[in-house]
Amino acid sequence: MSEPTLQAQIDAANAYEALFVPALFGQWAPKVADAARIQPGQRVLDVACGTGILAREVTSRMASSGHVAGIDPSPGMIAVAKQLAPAI
Repeated sequence: MSEPTLQAQIDAANAYEALFVPALFGQWAPKVADAARIQPGQRVLDVACGTGILAREVTSRMASSGHVAGIDPSPGMIAVAKQLAPAI
């Protein structure tokens, strides 16, 4: 992937994080984690994680145990997710 293409994806992912996460996804992430009954010590894979809003919510419930990982087909989304939560 060319550097300009990656940068365009990162810019789009930053806009997604700034606009869509607060308006939409930030509201449902706790509800999804509640429904999944996430507990400390579990291993969780967030598929199509985007900028990692659900992975960050789940991580906050894990305390110091367990492991959360996220995957996404967009390198830009992954780049922003890594900036926001390097440990995930």
